[in-house]
Formats: sequence, structure tokens, C-alpha cells
Amino acid sequence: MSLSQMLKSWLSGLEEQYSGCLYAKDSISLLLLLKKVLSKVLVPEETEKEVAKAASEGVVVYAIKQQSQLNTLIIREAAASHGFPRPSFAHDTNMLFWQPFGKCLRTILAFLLLPLSRSRSSEPLPRAFVRKSVRRGESVIVHLGMSELTPNRQVEDGLSQLLYAQWEMDRPVLVLPTLVTYGRRRDMERESLINILFGQTEGTGTLRRVITFFRYSNKASLLCAKPVNLREFLAENQELSREEMIDRLRGDLIERIDEEKTATVGPILKSRQEMISLVLKDEKVQQAIEQRGAENRKGYESALKEAKRYLNEIASNYSEMFIELWDKVLGWLWNNIYDGVIVDRDGMTKVRNLSKKMPFVVVPCHRSHIDYLLLSYVFYKHNIQMPFIAAGTNMLFWPLGAVFRKSGAFFLRRSFRGNELYGEVFNGYLNVLLKEGLPIEFFIEGGRSRTGKMIMPRYGLLSMIIQAYASGACEDLAIIPVYLGYDRIVEEKAYLKELGGEQKQDERATDVIKSGKILRKRFGHVYVNIGEPILMKSYLESQEQTYDDMPTEERQRLYRKIGYEIVLNIDKVSVVTPFSLLSAGFLWSDRRGISVDDLLEVLGHFRDYLQARKVRFSETFGDMNKAVTNALGLFEESNLISRVGDEEDLPEEGEEAVYSLPEENRLNLEYYKNNILHFFVPASFLAASVALHREDVLSLQEIMEDYRFFKKMFRHEFIFDDRVDDLEEIREVLFYLSQKGMVAIGGGEAGGIASIEVKGKGKRNLVPFAGLIRNYIESYWVVVRACAYLVQGRLPDKDFLKKIRGLGERMYQKGEIRRSEALSQSNYANALRFLEDMGIISVVEETVKGEKRPVRYWSISENRTALEGLRRRLFRFL
Repeated sequence: MSLSQMLKSWLSGLEEQYSGCLYAKDSISLLLLLKKVLSKVLVPEETEKEVAKAASEGVVVYAIKQQSQLNTLIIREAAASHGFPRPSFAHDTNMLFWQPFGKCLRTILAFLLLPLSRSRSSEPLPRAFVRKSVRRGESVIVHLGMSELTPNRQVEDGLSQLLYAQWEMDRPVLVLPTLVTYGRRRDMERESLINILFGQTEGTGTLRRVITFFRYSNKASLLCAKPVNLREFLAENQELSREEMIDRLRGDLIERIDEEKTATVGPILKSRQEMISLVLKDEKVQQAIEQRGAENRKGYESALKEAKRYLNEIASNYSEMFIELWDKVLGWLWNNIYDGVIVDRDGMTKVRNLSKKMPFVVVPCHRSHIDYLLLSYVFYKHNIQMPFIAAGTNMLFWPLGAVFRKSGAFFLRRSFRGNELYGEVFNGYLNVLLKEGLPIEFFIEGGRSRTGKMIMPRYGLLSMIIQAYASGACEDLAIIPVYLGYDRIVEEKAYLKELGGEQKQDERATDVIKSGKILRKRFGHVYVNIGEPILMKSYLESQEQTYDDMPTEERQRLYRKIGYEIVLNIDKVSVVTPFSLLSAGFLWSDRRGISVDDLLEVLGHFRDYLQARKVRFSETFGDMNKAVTNALGLFEESNLISRVGDEEDLPEEGEEAVYSLPEENRLNLEYYKNNILHFFVPASFLAASVALHREDVLSLQEIMEDYRFFKKMFRHEFIFDDRVDDLEEIREVLFYLSQKGMVAIGGGEAGGIASIEVKGKGKRNLVPFAGLIRNYIESYWVVVRACAYLVQGRLPDKDFLKKIRGLGERMYQKGEIRRSEALSQSNYANALRFLEDMGIISVVEETVKGEKRPVRYWSISENRTALEGLRRRLFRFL
């Protein structure tokens, strides 16, 4: 081939050589400068699925909000490394510097030579190339010019060519709204120099974007929203002119990108002082300040200073630096002390989608101090904006109080009673958070559960949030229940001391330092599951009365109803772990040890029942034998149980290993048994009723009476769903037992159940289910017996509880109760509440000289009939 022919061949095809062309081959400049950092950009699983789905349905077009060489390169690199459709062209973006050297020269020649051979009436070729590329089935990148309110000829031309391409082809064109985030910094309304250099990059110049990207390249993410199908778009907008179509398409794509950004980093954040100023301008807060000034006769300025003092105590001081610090600390924690966090991915997608549409409030259960930052960490890793966390003022201890505040915590006092100004100021702060579209997190139980069960909901903060919503703080609000669970918790020993009667100690920084011993232990996995969200707009619309028309009592009922729905939803999505199931397997009996075969048999019965109820099991249950073996190993390693060995002295019974559970360790396991006990409650109540009767045939009426007795007695122990009929609950359990061959159901009128007959090993197999609540029966028995101390006269709360604990210890030593976990301060307290509800005992508060708080005094009712009836009935179950 002659030189002229080679030159002619090399120059051919220049009409498709543009500065926006992208090639599979990397340029030297790309390899030297950016290739390594581009490969660090994270592509979430949800984005991978979204792009793959779009690619299977049509031609993929990536739409970014701002013209950007860097974002174009990020999309190109992600496409290459994740198998996405590779973009071949970036409209209105000069990528010349990043093209391979030979291609770069051809692009320059095309720029110089082609205009000479093109008539003035010709259509601009770069614009037409978008249309041509898409018609060939190639992916391209278009930008949207930041705002649909700002006219941009290049943007309009690019979108116009996409629409023309779709008109001319049958295969759908899917435009993916694409967001590149450089780190997770929120945009600030008034930006500091640091945020200008290292903040988000929307609407910024190239230098700032590049600086930020290099600073946060390992935290940068590529996110894609739901695509716009242009074939469907054209069909739905036929009546519009071409210009109107382009405007609508541009606006729709920008809106979807903005929603992704809001879901990821949240809305623009005001400074702490600006938030405080907004609260102080609130009309109700102003009225409260004026009222306080009039009451204390010190005037408005004095009351204003008091309100500011409260706000300085309450308000968060969110700092991105601390979020990044916690990312490193907690990442190390979950992978060194724990074996990782197992997350409900579908639930996270649900939260993310909701966060695009409305402010949300996450309401987790509360098991550990680690909870305060666990959810923020998980949201951070799943590209969800992090919530502002309500924490008690007990967490303001130095120096972690300041750290928590910088991490998004805001603080509230345990009680607002007698301080109307504080209450209005706090309400005002909640109002501002919701008006600004910021997510909130709070623990509906108030404090950490020391027992492993859900604590009855507290309605104070919930009611304030609902009031803020109802007053117009936001158009809609999602309340999202969240289950946080641990194979084992780091506060285990502290909880055991409190359950044994010791006073709760205030949090101190030294406690955290002393807990360094935990760094040498392993605590299994952490679990995060998302419950069914409550959407306040539709929820309130479904009520018989509007919120504004509800009297105070009706509103209180509404708060209680929503509170119970939240905790029921948390219970519903709680997870069965090998540790919780194994704890139940050890504690159903009062024996000191159990053989491996017996243990596996009982665990099999428990697992079958839970599976029938469609309860969630942890991922570690893929192989039950392996899961149980691993859990046994961790229990042994922690000296909770010990392996006795093979029973070589009993060859006729075979060689069988036995695990021994020391009495002093039963309360440790009780915590983890309680994590899943709510799933067993209906079956345990029924099993306890069956175990009570010696006859094999029981009437349904007898079972129902016992069931309702337990439900009434344990109303403060377990959270019952009042929407489910008692009879229906029992029927479900009986049908399960019937399928397993444990009972035969005797029919009654209209196909109902009249009686049951226990069959074969039915009673033996039901004993473990009854055993799961036996310690609660024993605890209540102790308190019923302790009521005799009140016959001689009333007793202060502290003295009465001391007598109850002493009586429990003596009854345990004498064998009148057989389970050490029954000696629980929490169980005793709930039993006292039940007896108070029954009118058997009563409590009054009196002010006593020398005491900081009112003293509670317990006394017994003069009518002892109810107490005697309860004592006799309870004794039957022992």
C-alpha cells in the first residue's frame, strides 16, 4: 500500500470523529492520571440491577445533571468494570484529552478539515451523532444543564435528538438519570471554606470537583434512578409540542437525579445557629418565652436567654468529619468485635425510595449503646441520608457527649414535667427538623431493654412528632420501624447486675475505656431489619375523625395505637439467630445439663414451629447443624456452658455428649431467649394449659380460660396484637399441633373446635414450649407470696423490692422455684404493675424530707379475695 493510500485510509471516517467520542482503549493520560482512582468508585447493587434491567429492555442513555469530563470518565470506567453498556459518545463534552493518541489526532483533523467540505445548511454533525449512535444501539451520555429553568441550546439539542431517534426505531430508548456523589458531605446553606473545598460538587467548577473527587475517591458512588422509557414518554405526551416535550423530559430527569441526591446526602443543611434561630422565631416558642418572662417577673430577655440555653443543650451540631471518623471506627468494630452486619437489603431499598418522597422517622428497638450509631453506619453504607438521633441527656457525659452531638445526635430530658418553656422549645426544634426535610431517629422504648424483649412503647416523643406533622411541618411523613439485633451484646454483664437488683450506673467515659476487655472477645453478628412503614398522611385519613377534630383523649388513643403498631412491626421483623434459638433450647428445662441429641430434638421442634409462623431466620441458619455447632462453640468459649464429655460409663445408652449450664449463667442466656420469646407466646400459653391438666382430653373453653388468664397476667411482659382475636390465635396453634400429630381436634357446631385430645408424644413435645414461660410464672409467684409483707402495713418501694428479692432467693434455695432466671428485678416490677392493675395492691407517692424525689409506698387492699384467687390459680401452674 502506497503512502497516499495509507493516508487516505487513515483519513477516512473523519465524519464520525468528534471530541465527545469515547473509546474502549485507555489513553496514556487516563492511565497515568485517573485510572486507579476511577476504579475505586462504588457502584451499589441496586444500580447494577437498574442498569442491567434497562440494558435488557432497550438502548441505554446515561443522563447526568452537569456537563463534566470527570463524571463522564467515571461512567465509562464503571461500564467497563461492571459490564454495563459502554457509552460511545458524550454529547457537548470535550473528551479530546482522554482519547487515545491516534484517535485524538483524527479528531483534530476532523475539526480542521470537515468544515471546509460541509455546506452551511448542513445539520451540525455532533448533534446528529447522538441520534445516529442511539439508532445503532450504542449508549451515549447527555447532560441536562443543571436546571430546567435555565435555557440551554446544547441540552435541548441533545434531548431532541434522543426523541427523534426513538421516533425512528421500535426498540425503546431508556434514559437513566445518573448521579455521581463525591463522598457523603451534605450541601451547606452557608458554606465554610472546608466545605467549599471538600463538599458536594453540584453547580461547581472543575477544580473543586477534581479536588473533592481525589479527596473522597474511595467514597464516591455512581447511582442510577429509575429510567425514563422514551417510547412510553412519547406515547403519553403526544399532545405536547417538541419544545414542551423536551422541557418535560429534562425536568423529569433532573427531578429524579435530585431525588437520588436527597436520598443519599439529604437536603441542604442549615448551620446549628440558623436552626436555633428558626426555633426561636416559631410563634408558639415566642408565646412560651413571653409567658415565662411574665411568670418569673424577670422579663422577656431573661426568658429568651433561658430558651437559648435549652436549645444549646438540645440542638445537634452535625459535622461531616465525625461521620467519616465513625465510618472508620464502626467499620473496624463490626469486623473485629463482631463478625459483620447482616442487613435487610430489600428494606434498605424501601427506606431509600421513601426518602426521595418525604421526610422519615426511623424507630428502632434499643438493645445497646451501639444502637446510637449502628443505623447511621448502615445508612451511610447504603447511600441513605443519615438521621438526626434523639438521645437522652444521660449521653452528654464528657467527652462522648460532644462527639455524639457532632455525629447528628440531639438531646432531650427524661421529663418535661413542670417546664412548659422547655417543652415548647423542644417541640419547636422537632418542627424545624421536619420542615427542613431532615430524617429523625428515636427509640420508642425510651431506654435500652435489659431483658432482650421489647419494652412497652413510650409515647412522648412519638406524640410530639405526630403533632409537628399535623401542624403542617411536612406534607407527608414515613414512620419506619427497625429491628436491631445482636448475637451477643457488649453490655451483658451490666444488664445482669441490674436484673439482680443493683442500681443502674450513670454513663461515664471511663466505662467505655474499661470496656476495652471486649476488644478481646467475639460477639457474633449484628442484624438490621426494616419493618412496614406507617405513612402518616394516609394513616390519619383512614381514621374516623380528622386529627384537628380529635379531643385530647382520642389523640392519646391514637398515639398509643401507633406506638403499639410500631413495636409489633419491630417484633414481626426480628430475626431468629442460632444464639437465641440455642438459648431457648437450654432454658426450657430447669435441668443443669442436656444431651446433644435431646438438645437437637427440642431445637428441631422449635424451628419447625417458627418456620410454620413464617418467622425470619438469620442467614447463618443455612445449615442448622453447622449454625448450632458454631453457636455452641461461642458459648463454650465464653464459659457460658461446658461440655461434660461422652457418657462412657453408660454404654447401654450409647456414647452421648452432654452440655452443662451452670445456674449462674442461666440469666445470661435468658436475654437471648427473650429476643425470640414473643414468637412462642401463643404456643407456650397453650402448652402450659395442656401441661396443667392430667387428662388427655381438654375442652376449648378450658384452654381459652387459661390463655386469657396468661394474657391478662403478662400484659406488661409481652406485646399483644389486639387486632388478632384470642380464639383465632389459639386456632392457628392447634391446627399446627394437629398437623404435627400432637393433638386431635374435636369438632363442634358450625365446624368450630369443641375440644382437643393430646395424642402420642404430644404432651412430651409440648413440655419445652411450656417451659419457655415457666420462669415468668415463678417470678410472679414470688411477688404474690411477697404481698404478705404488706399485711402489717405499707412499705417504701425500696424496702418492698428488697424483701421481694430476699424472698425469691430463699424460695429458690428451698426448691419452691427452680429457675434462677426467675429472680429478675424486671419480672418483679412487671408483676407489681399487674397486681396494681388488679387492685390487689396500690402505690402512692409522697414527698419525704431529705429525699430528692418523691418516695413510693406500697400497700395491700383490704379485700384479700382477689389475691387469694390469684394465688391459688397461679400455684396450679407450678
